[in-house]
Amino acid sequence: MTFVLSCVLLAQNVATQKHEVQSGETFYSIAHQYNVSVASLQEANPGINIDHIMAGQKINVPVSAQKQETTAQPATTNQSVSIQQQVLDQVRQQTQAQQVAVSLPSGSPNRPPFKTLHEVQKKETIYSLSRQYGISEEELIAANPDHDLTKKKLKKGSILNIPYSAAELAQQHEAEQKAILEAQKSRIVKYPTIKVALILPFAKAEERMNAESQKMVNLYQGFLLAVDSLKQHGYNVDIYAYDEVSAATPVSTILRKPEMKEMQLIVGPMRNWNVKSVADFAHQNGITHVVPLSNELTLVNEHPTTFQLNVHNTLLYNQVFNRFSLIHKDNNIVFVFMNDQDDKSFINEFKKDLDTKGIRYSNASADDADAVLRALKKGSNNVIVPTASSASAFETLCKKLDDLNLTSEYPVQLFGYPEWQTFEAKDKLSKYLSKYKCQFFTSFYSNDAASRTQQFNSRFRRWFNQNQYQSYPKYGEMGYDIGVYFIKGIHDFGSSFYENIYNYSYLSLEFPMMFEKKNQWSGYQNRSLMIVSYRMDGSVIVR
Repeated sequence: MTFVLSCVLLAQNVATQKHEVQSGETFYSIAHQYNVSVASLQEANPGINIDHIMAGQKINVPVSAQKQETTAQPATTNQSVSIQQQVLDQVRQQTQAQQVAVSLPSGSPNRPPFKTLHEVQKKETIYSLSRQYGISEEELIAANPDHDLTKKKLKKGSILNIPYSAAELAQQHEAEQKAILEAQKSRIVKYPTIKVALILPFAKAEERMNAESQKMVNLYQGFLLAVDSLKQHGYNVDIYAYDEVSAATPVSTILRKPEMKEMQLIVGPMRNWNVKSVADFAHQNGITHVVPLSNELTLVNEHPTTFQLNVHNTLLYNQVFNRFSLIHKDNNIVFVFMNDQDDKSFINEFKKDLDTKGIRYSNASADDADAVLRALKKGSNNVIVPTASSASAFETLCKKLDDLNLTSEYPVQLFGYPEWQTFEAKDKLSKYLSKYKCQFFTSFYSNDAASRTQQFNSRFRRWFNQNQYQSYPKYGEMGYDIGVYFIKGIHDFGSSFYENIYNYSYLSLEFPMMFEKKNQWSGYQNRSLMIVSYRMDGSVIVR
């Protein structure tokens, strides 16, 4: 009964108005817009998850004190002194109450802009008041722009604003940060069992599995291995798998299944035309959504719960240029043109970045072997960047270098593209990777020589009596990385998973994950980048 009564009293004392949530708005931005605290906004909306509000949703907003209408009558001359004293007493009471309550940052609607008011008495000076309240004269003057205090004279009876001292502000800020952390902890929802839906084109209705369906089955198998590993550490996971290409159950039908709203994680789909529907559904229901393959540049726009694993190379270029400059700024850099196969956009941006950083480079053409030789320097590490990424361009350049019969006086290293990792499986190209100490950038890489990769492959064979389908990327490892990263993160952090993205790391098999938001209303893009380097002995370094 006591609780119900207190709720009724609150409702009587606090007026509210309706607000329709717009795209990109959060509880915090709405509170700031209406000059109310987040706590009061949350109290006016019991049952609403403040971390997952949607566009079009209507919420209650408390009317701030300064906006509520009053019926006070104008004060008469005889009343003015008593009213002034009432104002002073009210401010002092509010200040005393705040010494007990947790204070919010300066400028917050829950904290008055000044510590208190002071009525000037006879013989008081700016200096004496500054000493009395522990503030500087400059702070007192700045807090009272409506009074001309620059003359250092005070008029008896004047009402002055007394600001917080620097020490008080620091103490209040520390208390506020502690309160925020405690409030966040109290709002965190933990999931005893993580429910996961995988929507992938398994093509179960087909008589024979094609290459795509084999890859999808591998991804699912890798995900199962991840779940098994986590279960051994006490994690509980329920998996729901749906065939994306089944005519009987299109994506729209899958999303209407009652269990879908109970998911904490959705992986897939693969078809670009289905991705937006699933991303919209995940956003509306506050479900973490992972897109494994699509590298559409605008995929995560306005989908704050969507994670894009595979990002378009253009988003990685600045990182590539910075890493290259860091490694090779003191080397002799030579761009070798491969004619009609050139990636002009990438190379132009590359050179522009080097120009900006003041790093010198030269140019040569693969058709002119003498020009390539003239561009090289004795005793210097010569880094050659072919302007095309294809296997044919790579082979052409390497054969040209072979024809030059370079001695140890001309050490050469090639720098290139993600496609170069596929050359490991091609006998006529793989020899060049170590011979010319090739180096390339990529957002995914499976190192077959690494012990963790070998252990995973051995376990995969034991479980499924087969090897992973030979592809780039390797989908079994992709499924394992997705499973461990997201299930572990959601389990460990619960509903605060998004807030802890930058505090969370995972040692991947193939796909390192370093997610970033484009803006406050977007989802997350994976911006992880690796530089893979081959040594002359055939070993590989990944950094």
